[in-house]
Amino acid sequence: MPIWAFLVVTVVLLGLVGVFALDQVNITSKVLTSPGSTRDITPMLVLDDAMTYRSKGEIRMVTVKANLEPSLLEILGGWLDDSIEISDRHEILGDRTIEQNRTLGREQMAQSLDIAARVALERLGYEVISEAGALIMQIAPGTPASDVLELGDVVIEAENTQVRNARDLGEIVRSRSPGDSFSFSVLQLDGTTRDETVLLANKDGSAFLGVAISTYVELDDLPFEINFTVERVGGPSAGLGLTLALLEAMLPGDLLAGLRVVATGTVDPLGNVGPVGGIEQKSHAVMRSGAELFLVPSTQVEETKAILGEMVDVVSVDTLDDALRTLHSFGGDLSGIRLETR
Repeated sequence: MPIWAFLVVTVVLLGLVGVFALDQVNITSKVLTSPGSTRDITPMLVLDDAMTYRSKGEIRMVTVKANLEPSLLEILGGWLDDSIEISDRHEILGDRTIEQNRTLGREQMAQSLDIAARVALERLGYEVISEAGALIMQIAPGTPASDVLELGDVVIEAENTQVRNARDLGEIVRSRSPGDSFSFSVLQLDGTTRDETVLLANKDGSAFLGVAISTYVELDDLPFEINFTVERVGGPSAGLGLTLALLEAMLPGDLLAGLRVVATGTVDPLGNVGPVGGIEQKSHAVMRSGAELFLVPSTQVEETKAILGEMVDVVSVDTLDDALRTLHSFGGDLSGIRLETR
């Protein structure tokens, strides 16, 4: 064998050995997040004892892949690929083990489906979500509320008037004057109630309690069973897609106007859409999917558009109704869907 050929073979063999060695060394302090895929949701939904229909369009969920035990070779590849994010392990897992993280993801997916089912059914005229008070989300220090309220408390009555939602409590407080005595009843985390009385503070000439609130809801039984047959997917980010897929499946009209639609975003019982993790990687997955429309939480739309450009119509949404109105603007049929009044 000529010397040059021997040298080439030697270099190649050493390179292969080096690659193999790098692939055997795991970096347990890092996690790689890379683009996953999009999947049509409707075929994975199982609705027992309910009439279902099939649309010409598709509503798809988008996933990311999380490599929780990457090799050194994969880390090197991640540095060279803009679509892959390298994170510290604690940022992704916290103090959880890999199995605990998978369990959490499955629980979040199950909860997301449960909420999506109720939000969709509410839009179809079913009564499966009951407004039951004003939930205390934040408390400003040094205010009347800081002495008597705790996070997670639910105000259910104020000034002898039932409080069904956040709007009710806000209106009652605004109807009072600074310095007025303000009495209210609170549902505690343990299910018991207590009564409180404070003197309202003054903020810019208006009565002020000192809390940030949202509507507290109670979830009623579903009229029929709804299951989602998906494997190895977890987390809450499919909430918007699940809600739209359920509406599509339970209505004879073409909600999607024949389009291939990808949707991402959490959904709460009031139909509000929240941000998701891995939006950059999800955007790359959507780029490769042939999607025509991508519905994205409004706080993440700029990041999404920076990746997709003009390749896909990217529309920001804050609520389920925003998503429905967007589909209607593309020709989607909203017949049978009850929109929230603005």
